[in-house]
Amino acid sequence: MIDKIRDYIATCPYLDEFVELNVNYLKDKAKAYSVNENAGYNPVINSYLNGDKEMQFLFSFDAKFYWNNEIQNNVDNSIFFEKFRDWLKDNYENDVYPDIKDIQPLSISAITNGFIFATNADEAIYRISCKFTYIKFKKEELNEKIHKKN
Repeated sequence: MIDKIRDYIATCPYLDEFVELNVNYLKDKAKAYSVNENAGYNPVINSYLNGDKEMQFLFSFDAKFYWNNEIQNNVDNSIFFEKFRDWLKDNYENDVYPDIKDIQPLSISAITNGFIFATNADEAIYRISCKFTYIKFKKEELNEKIHKKN
């Protein structure tokens, strides 16, 4: 799942195209991105009598940016996360989801605003927590339901 979420986030037009998007790893330099699976949550939201399950995948998107006493620099960092949040919202409204086989996407969204997670002398790690929900079908019904949708 994390690899598909990473591929999806990589399509965000607000990411610097020359910066690598990692998984569970944030380079030790400004202008770095990472997608990280959250810990300590139950992926199953609801189980249905027919065996289908409503699932969730909680993740964070981290970015390391320059951070200092220049107001405009810090405002720009915050604006980046506003745009990222709005991009997720627009994708949800237009049914643009990660390309994952054998599931039916329901929603993707930011569940927090972008916030400073950690700092050092001149860099800050900003984080935004996100949620992807989907239906995982019981195996026997999977092909039939997916083909009916398409």
